[in-house]
Amino acid sequence: MPTLRRFTMTRSGSLAACVFLLLGLASGAWARSDGEKALAEFEEKGSVYSGALADYVAQVGQRMVRAAGQDPERYTFTVLDDPSINAFAVDGGYIFVARGLLAYLENEPQLAAVLGHEIGHLVARHPQERKLASRSSRIGSTILGFLTRSGALYQTARAYSEAALSGYGRDQELEADGLGARYLADAGYDPIAMLEVIRVLADQEEFAREVEGRSVSYHGLFASHPRNDRRLFEVIQAGAAEGVPPERSPSEGPFLSLLEGLPWGAPASDGVLVDRRYYHSGLGFVVDFPETWRVKDSPSALSATAPHGAASLITLELREESDKEDASPTPEAMVVEVMETEIEGGRPFTVDELPAYLAVVKHEGEARRLIAVVQKGNRYFVFKGENTHEGFDDAFLRAFSATVLSFRRMRQADLAEATTTRVQLHLATPEDSYESLAAALRLGPRGADRLRLLNGDYPRGQPRAGDRLKVIR
Repeated sequence: MPTLRRFTMTRSGSLAACVFLLLGLASGAWARSDGEKALAEFEEKGSVYSGALADYVAQVGQRMVRAAGQDPERYTFTVLDDPSINAFAVDGGYIFVARGLLAYLENEPQLAAVLGHEIGHLVARHPQERKLASRSSRIGSTILGFLTRSGALYQTARAYSEAALSGYGRDQELEADGLGARYLADAGYDPIAMLEVIRVLADQEEFAREVEGRSVSYHGLFASHPRNDRRLFEVIQAGAAEGVPPERSPSEGPFLSLLEGLPWGAPASDGVLVDRRYYHSGLGFVVDFPETWRVKDSPSALSATAPHGAASLITLELREESDKEDASPTPEAMVVEVMETEIEGGRPFTVDELPAYLAVVKHEGEARRLIAVVQKGNRYFVFKGENTHEGFDDAFLRAFSATVLSFRRMRQADLAEATTTRVQLHLATPEDSYESLAAALRLGPRGADRLRLLNGDYPRGQPRAGDRLKVIR
């Protein structure tokens, strides 16, 4: 093994089939449906990240699958439009990698190490072992969520990744590391990349704990920092020794170049607010709120408050009707029957060719409220407007009307507008330091440490002239 560098380190049939299903020991076809279900949910929410980088991840993944002696046809690699430091495998050969993790990797061998680790979990049948350990461990469907970052993608990704990781003890993580190291060697990569990736993950955990005051873990719990973890080192050494490198090693690959332009931060699929315009690719809509109004998102709604203490409020909520044999209710029926409100008057209208209904309803005694419902399939976007107990002033009516009428279906051009912060590459000069770069990029008080994390130099490193650095702008 090379010396350490820089690390410095279905389902009807026989009774037996039913028993297997109940025990979570179904055949590959049933297990595969878990992965298919996960992928379908992410696709439905607009949470799959596509393009050259995603294609490249799949190519490296297939190289690692072949090195593992597995059938490439049985593995699917998907990049998620998710800023978390996360990757996970689901039964059936489905491996998901969040774009947030890709941003912190340095090269193709490190990417291959992540994918090899996840392949190792599947080859060692760790998901099946986890199912045996818990009757309730089978992945279930997740709710859609509402209109905010804490909604659809976050809940779905967390549900699947936690289900995939639950029950993975240190022994299983080490086994996956050892298998991944062997696959790296068999594929022609330097197995030391496995240790480098684990160092990146450990640095992330340390930063999250000490700087951000939160606890995160993708690789399970470390007994110590990987630099000092002798058992981890021995497992990876042993795995690498079993590998048989091919005659030709893979080229360095275009990994860093493909990171150029990678979105940074919250995904449009979970909802982002840019100035006063709100984009949500997962639900497929865009809406503008009034100028100078203060917009706030929460797990259940968006709200906009008029400036200067005016008693005006506009909220946007989502309601979803489950699929039924009967036709979905009209926007008017949603207001009257489903929301059980008493209207004083109302009229139908359309916005972006979508059916809608505007109503004045009674609210808390003598007060009144405006409600506008826009129907998009079986989803209903409910705008609520409140002004004063006495009535609606002209400024409020104009603001409410403009907000509702700005609602439209999301278009392809909106995706670029929704992502304002991206990963860019910067060629370091002799004068550059992480502190000077963070100040120039206005990354905040801990921006220098974030750049160190991004470039594998945490906690005290500095760039060298000629380095290709990842920055956020």
